[in-house]
Amino acid sequence: MFDIKNRLKIVLFMSACLILQAGTARADLSQDVQGLVTQAQELDVQLKNITLNPNLLCGSMIAANLSAHNLVNSITQVNDTIAAPIQIDSVTLAAIDTLSSTIPSLASENLRLSLDLKQLVTVTKAITLKDGIVAMLQLSDDIGSMADRIGEMSDKILVMSDNIGLMADRIIVTQQLQSQNILLVQQGLLQSQTNALSLVSVVETSTNDLSLAKLKADGDLLIAQLSAIILNPLTMKTQLKTAASNVRSYLDEVKSAQATILDQSVHSTSYISTASLINQQNITITLSSIATVINGYTIAINSLKTVTSRQSLSDSLKSMLQMSADIGLMANRILEMGDVILAMSDNIGMVANQSLVAQQIQSANIATTQASVLATQAFAVTLIKNLAL
Repeated sequence: MFDIKNRLKIVLFMSACLILQAGTARADLSQDVQGLVTQAQELDVQLKNITLNPNLLCGSMIAANLSAHNLVNSITQVNDTIAAPIQIDSVTLAAIDTLSSTIPSLASENLRLSLDLKQLVTVTKAITLKDGIVAMLQLSDDIGSMADRIGEMSDKILVMSDNIGLMADRIIVTQQLQSQNILLVQQGLLQSQTNALSLVSVVETSTNDLSLAKLKADGDLLIAQLSAIILNPLTMKTQLKTAASNVRSYLDEVKSAQATILDQSVHSTSYISTASLINQQNITITLSSIATVINGYTIAINSLKTVTSRQSLSDSLKSMLQMSADIGLMANRILEMGDVILAMSDNIGMVANQSLVAQQIQSANIATTQASVLATQAFAVTLIKNLAL
C-alpha cells in the first residue's frame, strides 16, 4: 500500500510539473511576442524621427538598419523556439496582431524616407547618395523579412496548436490580418524600391540563372504531381501525406537556392540578366499555381468529409495545414531571393524597367498565393472546429 501511495504521489507530481511547464511555455511565448511588439514600436518611432539631409544621410539610416536587423533576428529567435504542442490563447494572438499591424507602419516610414532621398539627389554627393540608396534597400529588405517571419510564426503556431477548435474563430481573424498587413507592406516596399531604382545605376549582386531555371522546372513537376492526385475517402490520408512530403521537398530546394544566393552575394558580384528576372517572375507564377492546386483539395475534402473516417479526416487536415504553411514559407524565401538579387545587381540601371516589372509581377503572384493559402487554412481550421477533430 505504501508503495502504491508513493507511486501515485510521483505520478501526480509529474503531471503537475507538465501542466506547469505548459503554462510557463505559453506565458513565455506571450511575453516574447510582447517584447517583439515593444521592439517594433521603438523602431517605428526611430524611423519617424529621421529627417534626411545631405550632411546626415548615412548615420541615421545605418542606425535604423541596425535596429531593423536586430528586430529581424529577434523575431527569428522567437520563431525558432516555438515547438509543439502549443496551447494558444487570445492574449498571444492579440500580441501577434499588434506586431503584424506595426510592420505596415514601418514600410510606410521607409517609403517616406525614399521620397525624401529622391529630393536630395541634386544636392548630395554621389558616393553619399549611393550609400543612402544601399541603406534604403537594406531597410526595405529587413522590413520585408520581418513581415515574412511574423507570417511564418503565425503559420507555425497554427500547425502546432493543439486547441485549434477552441480558438478557430480568433485564429482565422489573425490569419486574415496577417494577409492584409503583408499586402500593405509589399505595396509600400515595392514603391520604396521603385524610388531607389530611379536614382541608381550600380549595385552589386550574384545571379543564379541555372538555379532559378531548375526551381521553375521542378516547380512545374510538383504541380503535375499534385494535380494528378484524385482524393478518395479510403486513401486520402496517405495521398495528402505524400503531397505534403513533395511540397516539403520543394521547400527544401527553395531554401537551398536562397542560401546559395545569400552566400554568393557576400563574396562575389555579377551581371543581372533579363533571363534571371524572367525566371524570378516564373517561379512566383509556379508558386501561385501550387497554392491553387492545394486550395482545390479543399473542395474535394469538403465533398468527401461525410464518407471519410474521423482519423483519416483529421490527419488529412493536418497535412493541408502543413502544406499551406510550407507554401507560405516558400513565398517568403522566393521574395527574399528576388530582393537580394535586386539589391546586389551591378547593372541595375540598365535593367531598371525590367526589374520593376519583375517586382510588380512577383508581388501580384505572391498576393494570389497568400489568398489561396489563407483560404486553405480557413477551411481546415473551420472544419476542425465544426467536426471537433
